[in-house]
Amino acid sequence: MIRSVSVKSAIKDALEVFQFDQWIRFYYVVEKEKELWIEIPEAVLEGLKKDYPHLHPYADMVNELVTDYQRSQENVCSFIASRLDGQKYEQTVLPQVFDSSTFKVEMYIFNVWLKMHESHLDEEPMTFTEWLDMYEGWNSLDEVQEYRTKLQDSGTDPGMPTCSTKQ
Repeated sequence: MIRSVSVKSAIKDALEVFQFDQWIRFYYVVEKEKELWIEIPEAVLEGLKKDYPHLHPYADMVNELVTDYQRSQENVCSFIASRLDGQKYEQTVLPQVFDSSTFKVEMYIFNVWLKMHESHLDEEPMTFTEWLDMYEGWNSLDEVQEYRTKLQDSGTDPGMPTCSTKQ
């Protein structure tokens, strides 16, 4: 099997997993017995299996489990490590992704979008495709592009989560 060495592609793939996790936690977390649980309806899981076969296993993995920020980050990192590191990408690629300023800036920009649009996103559940389309529309605005460039040029670390790809 030929594995990719493209850091740019790996950044895109890793970012998608983080976004997918955020989408799941945004719409499918419920409080039960003073704990937060992920409960994804069967119809949504079936849609994910069809539309996002590469991400469906993540939804399946976290469904009907207790969640919090730390567990979520561990789940995302473990999923990325098992699906991308050494599988799709050479083992030297993912550590470069999590150390890259591009990945950190993209995660920061995504989280800015999430905070800015939370009330709109909360109005009614969106599919992951609708979520990504909305994000891409906002992300393509000149103001967002200029802000991204400022962040990248400043060399400031926005302090986003990191993953260890060691299993």
